[in-house]
Amino acid sequence: MDSRWIGLGASCLMIGVWLVAFGLPTKHNDVGWVFWAAAVQLAVGYYVGKYVHSLQHMAYHDSLTGVLVNRRFVSRMNHEVEMARRSKYPVTLLFIDLDNFKKYNDQHGHLEGDRILCHFATVLQACVRRQDAVGRWGGEEFVVLLPHTDTKKGLAIGERIQKQVREELAGVTVSIGVASFPLHAADAMQLTEKADTLMYEAKKKKDCMLAATN
Repeated sequence: MDSRWIGLGASCLMIGVWLVAFGLPTKHNDVGWVFWAAAVQLAVGYYVGKYVHSLQHMAYHDSLTGVLVNRRFVSRMNHEVEMARRSKYPVTLLFIDLDNFKKYNDQHGHLEGDRILCHFATVLQACVRRQDAVGRWGGEEFVVLLPHTDTKKGLAIGERIQKQVREELAGVTVSIGVASFPLHAADAMQLTEKADTLMYEAKKKKDCMLAATN
C-alpha cells in the first residue's frame, strides 16, 4: 500500500482514538479547535507518508534510469517465482546487454552514454506490460521479468525490444539471454544464472538473442 495512505490512515486512527477517549467537546469554540487539530493531523500524516514514499522510491529505483535497482529486482523475482511455483504458471527472464557500450562511451563521452542508458530504459518499459518488472542489473546490463509468460512469448518480447532499439537508438544493438521457470530452472537463482549465461553467449555474436532449450 502507498505510504501516503498509510500515514493518512494512521492519523485517522489517532483522531478516532482521541474522540473515543475524550468525546466531542460541547462548547462551540472547542469544536472548532478540534476540527482544526484534526485537519492538521490528517495533513501531517499524509505528508509524512508522502515523504516516506519518496524515500522508498529512491531506495527501490535506479537514480539514472528510473528502473528497479538490482536488489529490489531480485526481491521481486524471488517473490514472483515462489508465486508461480504455488499457482503453476510460467515466468520468463530476459537478461539484456547493450552491445559495445564501453566503445560507445569512449567515442561519445559519458553524458551521451548516460542518455543512451536512459533512453534504453524507456524503450524497455514501453515494450512490456504494467505487471512486468524492468531492472538495471549493473552498468549496461538490464533485466526484464515476465510473469505468466512462457519462453515463446518471451522471445517475441525480446524481438520487439531489439527492433525498437535498432529504430530508436541509432548504431546501438542489444544481446539477450532468455530462460523460463519452471521449464529451465528450479528456482530464481538458477533462472538468473541460465539467462545470464545465455546473454554472454549472445554477446559473442552481437545483436543476438539466445533462449534456453532444456
